[in-house]
Amino acid sequence: MTKPATVAIVIGTPSGLRHLASSSERNAAWPAEAVLRGLGAAVSSATLWIQCADPEAAKRLTSYLQSVKAEVVAEAALGVGLG
Repeated sequence: MTKPATVAIVIGTPSGLRHLASSSERNAAWPAEAVLRGLGAAVSSATLWIQCADPEAAKRLTSYLQSVKAEVVAEAALGVGLG
């Protein structure tokens, strides 16, 4: 039986919105990170919305994904990690 989604992440990208949903914090983080990394330098204009019943989990996800954004921006500035 599939567990219901309890975490929702929306990522605003230059080409539109990406909607991700998962039954756990960990399972939500991986695809969100993949979307952010796939944007390369364009990640700097990406926006994040995270909805979760657990406010602490939402804070952790927000912090983690903001860190991923910063890392991708830094890699793009150095010309690494883009492929």
